[in-house]
Amino acid sequence: MASIPPFLLTFLGVIFCIGDVAALGLLLTWQQRAATPDARFRRWLRGVLPATVVLLGLLLLAFTQLMLLWSSK
Repeated sequence: MASIPPFLLTFLGVIFCIGDVAALGLLLTWQQRAATPDARFRRWLRGVLPATVVLLGLLLLAFTQLMLLWSSK
């Protein structure tokens, strides 16, 4: 069974990280487009904060996996 080359995995990891940062940007833009400060706070509390925790966790996981991929070489 052939394994996936490390360069392909690295490329996919970098693309994932770029998408993750773009999703964070879209999330913050969505939060700032609320009509009132109260609505912005509710969006931050109910949507932005939990989603940011998940996205940053995935970003950290991707970086860790990429470092582990290249540390054995």
